[in-house]
Amino acid sequence: MEIRLKTLTPLWTGGVDGTMDRIHETGIIGSLRWWYEAIVRGLGGRACDPSEHECPDRDGNYCDVCQVFGAMGWRRRLRLEIEDHTQPIWKPADRMLNIRPPDRNRGWLLPPGWIGTLTLHLDGDDKTLSLLAALFLFLERWGSIGAKPQLGYGVFEIKNHDEVQDWATGDGDGPGWEWKILGNERPEGKHPDLRQFGFFRYRFQPARPGWWTRVPGIERVASQVQPLVSQYGIVPVMPALKNEWRFHRWQGSRRDEQEIFGALRPKRQRSKVIASWAYRTGQDWEVRGWAWLFSKRWADETWRVLTERDGWEKSLRVQGRLETRRITTGEQVKSLLEAAR
Repeated sequence: MEIRLKTLTPLWTGGVDGTMDRIHETGIIGSLRWWYEAIVRGLGGRACDPSEHECPDRDGNYCDVCQVFGAMGWRRRLRLEIEDHTQPIWKPADRMLNIRPPDRNRGWLLPPGWIGTLTLHLDGDDKTLSLLAALFLFLERWGSIGAKPQLGYGVFEIKNHDEVQDWATGDGDGPGWEWKILGNERPEGKHPDLRQFGFFRYRFQPARPGWWTRVPGIERVASQVQPLVSQYGIVPVMPALKNEWRFHRWQGSRRDEQEIFGALRPKRQRSKVIASWAYRTGQDWEVRGWAWLFSKRWADETWRVLTERDGWEKSLRVQGRLETRRITTGEQVKSLLEAAR
């Protein structure tokens, strides 16, 4: 199966020295596995923690995820080769873009991800390829690929959408893939489970071409952002959104705030809230993302913060349409996945 992708926000797959020299296959596969684990858990299936080497179980059975992506003693059922036509959005590779909103002492440091087109050549049995087609269709609509999603990286569109859809539905060469609810296990919160996720999308049509110059923090680096707008149609608005959500709208405890939005001290915690860069889609612009709402203690407050429309308008200084989807049941997970096809 062949999937042709166009990056909508920078793509990051890592490298040996903390920079990126090319698109690495392992970075793509790792993110596919992460999302598939969240989906399997959300449908009530079994997804082990590969870092704890839980597969196989005592009876020698591998979990639903390891059966596809492999484990110790079990070969991965897919092979990926990438035909890469991307390039870094700026050089040199170690140069960071520092977006610092006006009321912050420190900003968000953004490394130069890669942007362009790439063709994924996927080999495997037909059932696995149909699964991957369905997975990519879901990620195109709601998710991302690669690393650093917390910085807004990895959003893409599928250029050969009809072919991939045929693989997923069974109208083409593949047998098709059906998402099934596998059980009723309750989410534990320890690992990502789509029954604890909320998704959002903000689409707007700015009244003026230079709308992005009014976004808090962008004015400091306008000369660096201008080529990104003119060449690629992207604007790094994520820092402005997270700054508004975290420091102006959050009303919970400091401890919960660090768990949700990330922290370096006293211990490193990754953000549970993801927001993309703004990217141009025809005459419109769009920002999308998601939140992993695993704690009952702060899930409702976090979702309130993320879905207040005036917070978006204050951050981006534009009026738009906000679409939100909060998922709490396996049936909702299945509906979300099927709608993406």
